[in-house]
Amino acid sequence: MTTKIKTRVDKFGRFVIPKSIRQDLGIKNNSTVFIEARENEIIVRPDESIPFVKDVDGIIVVCSEMTEEFTGFLKQDRENRIKRIAKDINP
Repeated sequence: MTTKIKTRVDKFGRFVIPKSIRQDLGIKNNSTVFIEARENEIIVRPDESIPFVKDVDGIIVVCSEMTEEFTGFLKQDRENRIKRIAKDINP
């Protein structure tokens, strides 16, 4: 997803992140963001260690950092689904 919006910086150095972008990235009131300056650009990233939920075309999606525990769960779930499919194909 790439969205470009032109905005102004006020006299206090603040600017508004548009609502659609805040919603897509799970940024809410009092959310923590990281600000990084690179050569000729400023990058603002949400703190990904704080999970959030968003609606993607009617499907609820949880967005968060992967944990080792969750990765293990996904691997085991994937293996179980493959076994069920193989069993259905070769009864």
